[in-house]
Amino acid sequence: MAKGKGSGNDKKRPDAPPEGWALARDSKFTDMLVEMRVSRQKFKETKQQAMLDKTRETLSDEKLDEIEKMTLIDTLTELYNPRTFLKKLEYELRRAKRYKRPLSLLIMSVDNLDDLSRQYGQLFIDDTLKAAANIIRGAIRDVDVPARCHNNQLGVVFPETYSSRAIVVGERIREKIKSVPINDEIRHVRVTASIGVVSFPTHARNEHDLMAKALEFMERAQQEGGDKVYNG
Repeated sequence: MAKGKGSGNDKKRPDAPPEGWALARDSKFTDMLVEMRVSRQKFKETKQQAMLDKTRETLSDEKLDEIEKMTLIDTLTELYNPRTFLKKLEYELRRAKRYKRPLSLLIMSVDNLDDLSRQYGQLFIDDTLKAAANIIRGAIRDVDVPARCHNNQLGVVFPETYSSRAIVVGERIREKIKSVPINDEIRHVRVTASIGVVSFPTHARNEHDLMAKALEFMERAQQEGGDKVYNG
């Protein structure tokens, strides 16, 4: 007898997947792919952001260093500026008092600057100050503090140094300045310098009196004809 419609052959097998299973499977697979893509994109964006933050941080540090340098350094001579010089002098003087150690201070000026300025111009004066600054840098120790301390005057703080040693350095600077010609547009010009050297506690016990005494000694050197280190 022929089997009619609705016979047992049309029944689903017990182990057959439920209706919609293939669709659900495809949907889950698609969601998984989307999630993987999103995760990869987020990782990529996070990595890029981290690199960007690092770059910004580096640029910021460089900018901060540049700003800090501008506040500390004289742009012409590339020595410490007057404000920083006074702070360094105050700090080193406090140390000298605390540990009962010597300290010396040197102040110098190129002789006849007004005449040189009228004859050769301000650019020549600038070149002279830069040359003198380079000579000072080459004559001192790493622990010493060189600066453009006032207008066209240069100075050095010598921690842990008696005046006798500072005078030796001053003479070295004076001789070198005299021996190095400064070039203008036409000729080589030789200049000289007057230098005052003072020390703590011999000449003064605070930074302002030390500066005043060093300037006084520098002016005495100028009055005696220049090209001289004066120590009282």
